[in-house]
Amino acid sequence: MPERTTITQVAQLGVEATPGVAVAANKLLTALSIDPAINLEATTFRPSGGKYATLAAPGKDFVEAKISSDVACYNHLAYLFSGILAYAAPVQQGTTTAYLWTFVPSQTAEDTIKTYTIEKGSAVRAGRFAYGLLNELTISFDREKIEISGTMLGQQYTDNVTLTANPTAVAAQPILPSALDVFIDNTATGIGTTKWTRVLSGELSISDRFAPVWTLNSAVTSFVAHVERAPKAQLKLLVEADATGMSLLPAMRAGDKRYIRLKAVGPLIASTYYYTFQFDLCGVLSEVGEFSDEDGVYAIEWTFDVAFDKNWGTGKAMEAQLMNVLSAL
Repeated sequence: MPERTTITQVAQLGVEATPGVAVAANKLLTALSIDPAINLEATTFRPSGGKYATLAAPGKDFVEAKISSDVACYNHLAYLFSGILAYAAPVQQGTTTAYLWTFVPSQTAEDTIKTYTIEKGSAVRAGRFAYGLLNELTISFDREKIEISGTMLGQQYTDNVTLTANPTAVAAQPILPSALDVFIDNTATGIGTTKWTRVLSGELSISDRFAPVWTLNSAVTSFVAHVERAPKAQLKLLVEADATGMSLLPAMRAGDKRYIRLKAVGPLIASTYYYTFQFDLCGVLSEVGEFSDEDGVYAIEWTFDVAFDKNWGTGKAMEAQLMNVLSAL
């Protein structure tokens, strides 16, 4: 029997119509790694007078999967944003092959999101879990690379399955660090106007987005549903501590909001439509870091907590847009 080698472990994904109802994992995201870990603990009991446990009772049984990539992708981010922000079908741009995806989580209503069935393995052996629920996502960026990391929850792991045959590879179009710009403005109407040219690095993170629902029900083997929580959403920017970088100090002291846009434009898709990544947020300054030396540049890090603004459009805290070639997930 051949060995189960690490290098052959492929991750495949399927978009669920109903959360927790497993589907064929018929998509291959070649610029994204998904690494599941079985989360199953047992309560043991050692009786009085005995040295060793006499029994064990397993409890919650679920999966925690790590998501990672050293290269962010215009197409693959659609799957991540649809799982952690809010899902809406993309809009075709004219009659071209370009599609605009818009993700706007609500302030007060439940968001429609996508869950996934994940298969991981090879022809030797594979496993699967349903109800793949994005719970954390971080995009880290500097001039060297744009990295993706995050976590996904899932229902009970099923071992020894057969991988879905002939999955469709989702085209990988990288977001280049050299294409990324950061804009910080004082008003929502002015967002995307003032480009900061001395941003050294940054980190956009969303965490604690959902919680699984556990019930006493012998008919189910894992969690049965999910609920939304108040997420932790932040943007950290390391900037040169020059006049522009230090202009955030009086804003923080005044409790003022800032409107920030991260934007990258890639190759032409068709007509006048280019691959585009855009993430807008309203932020309040919540933390200032120590002054530091960054390759000879005197720098300072500012932390923005994502904040709701009822006067921004129809009211929102953040919005992501992707222009890519995906007509659907």
